[in-house]
Amino acid sequence: MKGPDTSFQDISLRRRVVIAIGIFIVMTVVIGLYGLIAVVETNQRLHTTVFEGQELIKTVDTGRQAQVHFKRQVQEWKNILLRGNDPHLYDFHVRAFDEEDRKVNEYLQSLLNMAATMGLSVPEISETISIHKQLGEKYRDALKHYNHSDLKSAVLVDEMVRGIDREPTDKIDALVGLIKVQANNRLHTAETLAKTQLEAYRSFSAFLIFLVLAGIGFGIYNARSILNDLPPEPVETEPDNENEQT
Repeated sequence: MKGPDTSFQDISLRRRVVIAIGIFIVMTVVIGLYGLIAVVETNQRLHTTVFEGQELIKTVDTGRQAQVHFKRQVQEWKNILLRGNDPHLYDFHVRAFDEEDRKVNEYLQSLLNMAATMGLSVPEISETISIHKQLGEKYRDALKHYNHSDLKSAVLVDEMVRGIDREPTDKIDALVGLIKVQANNRLHTAETLAKTQLEAYRSFSAFLIFLVLAGIGFGIYNARSILNDLPPEPVETEPDNENEQT
């Protein structure tokens, strides 16, 4: 035995109105929540990407600063040997050498801390710090044999440490290159992730647009069905003049 054949028109007007209002409320809540979540996540992602990009740039710049000051330190060593016969110039260049040595150590130590904070895998930094420290010690030990009054002593001192700056130079140059590569890879990954998230937002937005259009279509259909089921308005008729006269 078949049950009664029911359709949307068989539902009471009150229920149809409630259903229509309920659907629009649900759609409004869903769209509002989605918009809020999308804005919050996009803002967080943008903030994280900008902050990480700035920190990566600082890390690369710190490596370059270590590179620059180490070259200055080596140059000050050469200035000591070239102009050290003058006691005043000797003291000046020794102080400059020590200052550059201190700056290189500071930048390398900062680079080590920043790489750890950013999650960069650069174990060569610790090795470079150790090599640079040994370099300073060898320079100072050699300088003990320097004689202001003997010009030939500069040649002898130079022979004692000749070429020892090549290894730390290569190490620091390699560090800067390695950090730049990892920084570029990190930024490329963040860019790819942002594009993927944007595509997901676009797909879900298209789905929401479909829901909105479907909701509008249902609302129009529901409104027409309600209007069709409303009783017709009474038609006002003019009184019969003949009857009034009689």
